[in-house]
This record gives sequence, C-alpha cells and structure tokens, in this order.
Amino acid sequence: MSEIFGSIDVGTGSVLCLAVEKTTDGKMRELLNESVITALGAGTASDPSVRRKSIERTLKPVIEYVQKLKDVGATSISVVGTSALRKAPNRQEFINEVHDATGVEVEVISGDEEALLTFWGATHGLSNYAGPVVVMDVGGGSSELVFGHPRVGEDGSPAKPELAVSLPIGSLVLTDRFITNYPTVPDEMARLRDGIRAEFENTQAQRIILTTKDVKMSPLMVGVGGSATTLVAMEHEIVPYIPMRVHKARVPRDTIQKHIERLGAMSLEERYAVPGLPKGRAPVIDAGLSILHELLGAFGQEAMTVSDHGLRYGVIVRDVWRSRSAPE
Repeated sequence: MSEIFGSIDVGTGSVLCLAVEKTTDGKMRELLNESVITALGAGTASDPSVRRKSIERTLKPVIEYVQKLKDVGATSISVVGTSALRKAPNRQEFINEVHDATGVEVEVISGDEEALLTFWGATHGLSNYAGPVVVMDVGGGSSELVFGHPRVGEDGSPAKPELAVSLPIGSLVLTDRFITNYPTVPDEMARLRDGIRAEFENTQAQRIILTTKDVKMSPLMVGVGGSATTLVAMEHEIVPYIPMRVHKARVPRDTIQKHIERLGAMSLEERYAVPGLPKGRAPVIDAGLSILHELLGAFGQEAMTVSDHGLRYGVIVRDVWRSRSAPE
C-alpha cells in the first residue's frame, strides 16, 4: 500500500511545501512542490523577535499548505521551523497560531538537526556516488555546511554525515546587516565578504574545510537553498521555475561572480525584470550568492552541483524511515 508524506519548511526567508508518495515498490513520487517568499526573519538581525507583520505574512501560506497536503491525502505532515524561529523569543506565538488553525505542531529544529536533514535531502538519490560530498545550504538566517558520504546503511537507514556546522550567516540577515544601497556599493560588498569569511574561522567549519583537503577524492560540492536554485534559474532563464531543470545543474564559481557583478549594478526595479529572479529574493540575492562564492573559495573548488532537494526532502526521508522502523 502506498503512503503519502508531507513536509513544510518554515524558513527565515521562504516557506516550502512538499508531498511525496512512497509507492508499494519503495519508490518516491513527487506530488506537490511549492514555495513562497515570506521573509519571516525580516529585521531580526538587530532584534531576534519575529515581527507581527512577518508572522501574519508567513502564517497564511503555512495554513494553505497544510490544507493542500491534506487534500492530496498526506497521512504524515511535518512542519519544521529553522533559524528565525530558533532564535525568536516569541516563537511560541507563531507555533500556537499554526496549531490553532491546522492542528499541526511546528517542530523548531536545532542547527545540528537542520544540517542533518539537509544532508539527507540533498544526497537522496546519490547513494551510488562513492565519493565525499559537501552540502552547502544557504538559508535566510543561517547556512549549514555538512561533510559526509551519501551511503545508506545496510538496514536502509539514511546516510550519516561525518561533520556538520550551522553558521549564523544567511542571505536575509546579512542583507539586513550590510546592504543598504541598490545598486550595491563596493564598501558594503567588501564588509559583506569580510563578515562571511570571519564565520569560516569557526572551529567546526575549519575542520570540514581541512578534512576535504586530506581526502584522496575531491568532494562533490552541492549547493542547496533559494540562492543556489535562483542562480540556475537566472543563468538559464527558467521561467516559470521547473525544479527538475534546476536539480543537478553544474555551476562554475565564475558564473556566481558574474551574477554578483551583474545584479550589483542594478536598482531593485531593474532586478524585478530579471528572468528567474523572484521579486522577494531580489534584495537579498547579493548576500546569498556571496556566501556560495566564498564557500567554494574556502574549499578551493571551482564549481558546485545545485540540488533542489533540501531540508523539506530530508524531513520526508526521516519520516519515511521512522514509519519503516516503527513497531507494528
């Protein structure tokens, strides 16, 4: 008998919804894949409390997505909150309102849990790849960096990453902190890059970077999150957004720099006309692309593979495994 699993990722910048059917032969078939930019974490760089307007802006699509998941027959629905809710002292306000409206409990996950689930999502389907993988998930409020091999366990359990870190740098919070001008100005962009590089001094981040330089096989760099997928959509003018045209696209580091410079010369109004760049992401794309560019530089790598399968996929991988391992 097939089962339908649903997940909703309530991120700092976006809300993403996924429904997957696990068929009787064990395959996974995607039924629903939608996202919307809500900027839940807007303005939280100086004060971690989420604003009332941001809560209202985010609550609506979450309620709608829960209903859509129920409509497609999902028997398991997981709603996870990440960086913005993790840091917000008033997160219970949002959690209560979601529960009152849908009956579903929001699970606010730790940075370590986010890194693990993102690794599972990004490497799902790479189990035949024998080499090391570095997953770079650039979100709105944080960036997860995970190193491991995408081998599933003998019992079919998801791959276990070897090293992971959640860094407090994301496209939304860094934009709040550093970017005030459009077109961007050199001084602000220089401070942005310095702020990113400073976070790479994190002990665990350094361990991951150094570990990849000791392995025999160069790691596959996998970029996850809206900045990475938007980059591919802009480069190839994928409008409307089609996940499978973006998934597994290879992007050279030089291409990232090309788009940083191209967009940096534009006003916000000019950015709104760029094919593949959602209006809500236009103000924060500089920071997101800069994080990816600096990460590849830190690892000494010249390209990445972009995955459309991030945290929300990892949540479903987890929930499918839990359903398999649960006692009868």
